[in-house]
Amino acid sequence: MSHRYVAVIIFVTAIFVAADLIMLPLSDVTFSPSNWVYLLKAVPLVAFFFAAARIVEMRRPRFPDAMQAFLVRTVGSMENIGTFLVLFIPLSGASFLFMYLAANTTRPLMDAYLASFDAAVGFNWIRTVELANMVPSVAAVMVFCYAALAYQVPLVFLVQSIGGGRERMLEFVALNALSGLMTGILMLAVPAAGAYSFHMPDRGMFSHFTGVGGLAHLSTLAQLRSSTPFTFVIGNTIGLTSFPSFHTALGIIITYNLRRSILFWPVAEINAIMILATVPEGGHYFADVLAGAAVALVSIAATRAVSAGPVAEVRQSAVSSSAMPFDSAG
Repeated sequence: MSHRYVAVIIFVTAIFVAADLIMLPLSDVTFSPSNWVYLLKAVPLVAFFFAAARIVEMRRPRFPDAMQAFLVRTVGSMENIGTFLVLFIPLSGASFLFMYLAANTTRPLMDAYLASFDAAVGFNWIRTVELANMVPSVAAVMVFCYAALAYQVPLVFLVQSIGGGRERMLEFVALNALSGLMTGILMLAVPAAGAYSFHMPDRGMFSHFTGVGGLAHLSTLAQLRSSTPFTFVIGNTIGLTSFPSFHTALGIIITYNLRRSILFWPVAEINAIMILATVPEGGHYFADVLAGAAVALVSIAATRAVSAGPVAEVRQSAVSSSAMPFDSAG
C-alpha cells in the first residue's frame, strides 16, 4: 500500500513540475536562484534522519532486549520523517510556484459569479460576517481556530511519523498532493480575489476579526495580475487561492487522517469552527467552502481507492490460484 501512495505523490509532483516548466517562460514570474539554496538546505536535514536511522539500526543488537522495541520504533520514526521530507518538500515547492503562475493572469476575475451563487442559494455574506462579529468571544475563537490550521500540518506529520503510522503519514501527503492538484486546477479555471475584495465591507463590520486570510494576499495578487515582473521566492510565499477554499479542504483532510488517533475529536472540533471561520476571517465565499469540501471528499475517495487496490489484487490472486492450481510455468 505504501508504494501506491508514494506513486501518487510522485505523479502529482511531476504534473506540477511539468506545468511549472511550461508556464514559467510564458509568465511575468522569475524563479529566484535563492530558491535552490532554500531547497538544498533541506538535503542535510533529510540525510541526517536517514543516517541516524541507519546508525541506530546497526548498533541496536548491542543494546539489551528491554530496549529493542523502543529502538525499533525510533528507527521507524526517523525513516518516516526522512521519507516525509523527501516527498513533501518538492511537492510543496512545485505546487506553490504553480499557484503563483496561475495567479499571473489578466483574465477577468470571477468574483461576481461566486457572489451571485451565494445569493442564489440564499447565503448573505455581509450579514453572516456581521452576525459572527457581534460576539467578541465567538470571533476570537474563530480567529484562533483559523490560525491553528498552520500548526496542524506539522502536528499530523509528527504524530503519524513518530507514532509509527507510516501508512497514515504517506496517506496524508497523498491527500495533500491530490487536493493541491485539484485546488490548483480550479484556481486556474476560476480566478478570484475573494469576498473582502468584492464586497469591500467597512472595517467596523469585522472589527473583531483580523481578515488576514481575505486581505493579506491582495497586494501580491494585484502585482501578479498587473503584467509587471515578479520574482518568486519560496520563503516569501503566501496563500493566493480564493476558489476553492484550501483551508476547508485541508481541515477535512487532517481530521480524516487522524480518524484513528486520540487527537481526532479535538481536531475535528477545531476544524469545524475553522471551516465556519473561512467566511469572516478567511474572506471566502460560501461557494469557496463548498468547493473546498468537494476537493477534500474527492481526494479522500481517491486515496481510499488506492489503498483498496492491493487488497483487491491479493483477493484476485487467491481466487485465481484456487481455480487453476496447475496453471504455472513449466
